[in-house]
Amino acid sequence: MSVLSLLLSAVLGLGLQHEPAPAAPAGGSHEAEAAHAQEESGGHELTSGQKFISLFKHLEPHALAALWIGGDAGTGFVDPWPTDAAGQPLTTEHGQPVPFHSRADLQAFYEASRGGGFGVLIYNINLVQWMAAALLVVLALVAARAAKRLAGETPRGRFLNLVESVVLYVRDDMVYPVLGKEHGRAFVPLFLTQFCFILGMNIFGLLWLPGGLGATATANLAVTGGMALTTFVVIHAAGIHQHGFLHHWKNFVPHGVPWFVLPIIIPVEIIGMLVKPAALTVRLFANMLAGHLVMLSFFGLVYVFGLYALPALAMAFAISVLELFVCFVQAYIFTYLSIIFVGASVHPEH
Repeated sequence: MSVLSLLLSAVLGLGLQHEPAPAAPAGGSHEAEAAHAQEESGGHELTSGQKFISLFKHLEPHALAALWIGGDAGTGFVDPWPTDAAGQPLTTEHGQPVPFHSRADLQAFYEASRGGGFGVLIYNINLVQWMAAALLVVLALVAARAAKRLAGETPRGRFLNLVESVVLYVRDDMVYPVLGKEHGRAFVPLFLTQFCFILGMNIFGLLWLPGGLGATATANLAVTGGMALTTFVVIHAAGIHQHGFLHHWKNFVPHGVPWFVLPIIIPVEIIGMLVKPAALTVRLFANMLAGHLVMLSFFGLVYVFGLYALPALAMAFAISVLELFVCFVQAYIFTYLSIIFVGASVHPEH
């Protein structure tokens, strides 16, 4: 899905020109928001506490661009922030534009001036997903071309050896021990993609990108929830394909259970079925968010205590190194738990 979104955006971007936003009606909510922010600052420098809190804005998704589709004005990119009567973007006390908070705000602002249609906000976490997906596709194409050229020979070079090590590890140490070679072979591409995609998003979250482009996509519930939903669909699709529709759902109830226990067992099994994707969602989200909160907390000490807190930067560096390890661990845990859940659906007797 991320790859398709990336290709769609690239194609649309080739023939579209960026159009300025129309003037905002007076008295809008965004004008009030910008004015309120300026009143709070009072033209003075932010306090240490405000600077400390501003660091955590890095973890909040924000719109980078907006795409308007349809309407009398046609399809095109528009500004992801409102403007005043003079056509200037509304800004905060730091001079940064105040972006739309939701698609509903974007829709209300542009719908009348563009003669209908609908808008889509493109957030920084979307960009990180597309970057991770694009990198994954490029690496896969390069590795596939190299493998075709070798025609069964032993891979040579650090890059191919690294790719081979990752593929064999996911296949032989993660998928086959749980699903078996017969059933697991079909799932290797899925779980290999899942592992590498999550790992890519995790690592991109540690990198600094200019212009506020960077973000930790896996520290967002919408992203981790989407990944968990993929696992949820595969769990039941694999079970139905292996056992048939009715028998798959019967497998959730242990064989030989007395009939009078069923009113208890069935709700418990339904809850357990829903808890699995919820656990995947929260586990990845919480672990990636917690590590970034700790790092930002150490950086924030410098704003509060000044030079006295410089040793905290060493702790922040140590935590960032630990976070690199966590990136791999969380990608492994999410993928391996997904394999176990799918394996329980394909092999309910185990």
